Amino acid sequence: MGSEIRNGFPGIRTTCAVICILASAGCGVRPDVVHRSPDAGGVGAVGGDLRLRVMEPDPEVIDAYLQSGADEARGHELTAAEWALVERAIADLPPSLQRVLEQRLARLSFIEAPGSAGTALTRSFTGPDGREMFEITVRADVLDASLTEFLTRKEQSLFVDDGSGYTVHVLAGDMPALTYLLMHEATHVLDRAYGVTSDVRPFAAIWPDYRTLAEPMASGILGATPYRRAPPLPSARMPELYRALAASPFVSLYSTASAGEDFAELTAWSELANRFAVPLAVEVRDRLGKPVYTLRPLETPAVQVRMAMVGPLIAGAPTCGSEGRAGL
Repeated sequence: MGSEIRNGFPGIRTTCAVICILASAGCGVRPDVVHRSPDAGGVGAVGGDLRLRVMEPDPEVIDAYLQSGADEARGHELTAAEWALVERAIADLPPSLQRVLEQRLARLSFIEAPGSAGTALTRSFTGPDGREMFEITVRADVLDASLTEFLTRKEQSLFVDDGSGYTVHVLAGDMPALTYLLMHEATHVLDRAYGVTSDVRPFAAIWPDYRTLAEPMASGILGATPYRRAPPLPSARMPELYRALAASPFVSLYSTASAGEDFAELTAWSELANRFAVPLAVEVRDRLGKPVYTLRPLETPAVQVRMAMVGPLIAGAPTCGSEGRAGL
């Protein structure tokens, strides 16, 4: 039985004996709880159950963050304000993703990991009933970040300063970054549990397999970023890169990492744009701060067509008690 470590984390192996502290309880599981919300008011039945899954990070997850470059890593105790943020993010998930987490999420953790290369980690293991179960761990510093702040920092990390004066800025409003992150990671759980990108393969023309990007994109600049395991790009290439993104079917550069990241990005942005009217613009600015190129990915026809495809995919997630992948 293996685990999946993503976003810059080294691969690890684990055993059910280490992390299966679960007991069956109706639909899904209820792990021993370390952190408890001080107030359950206003949270629905599914959301309330998911709140009970918030726990200290597994020791092997802490070790994975240490190996990824964190100076030190330890569990993060949520404040009352942070609890409210977590509960809001859970409530903002579409019902289909809430159901999937209800069935398959064993643990949601927050970690102090300064210097880590990864923001969120989703890994799987075999549960007591033989089903694949999942843990989501999120770096605690994102709890203080807006979506604009978080995405701008993430985008800027793709480049090295070459003296050109170009900088990149993502404009996505004031929504907390956690809402986007939980939607994104919950989509990974759905994808892995019910085989969207591995079996259904809705985007096979773009992804010949899970990590192989189709030509000519793979040979172009979209295939030459850190998301495609290449070194950071010189900042002078920012306008070229975002013009290429505008001509592509991708909602973000992060979508180019794999078929799974593509699906998770499309799902998260479909929800954010359609249900919460969250804007998305990417600006390349010169040394004086003047925009020299602006991309609005949510407005490109190719992205709009593909975003319309993800709604039926996630809505088809099995309800409580469903097994296998027939629901998709």
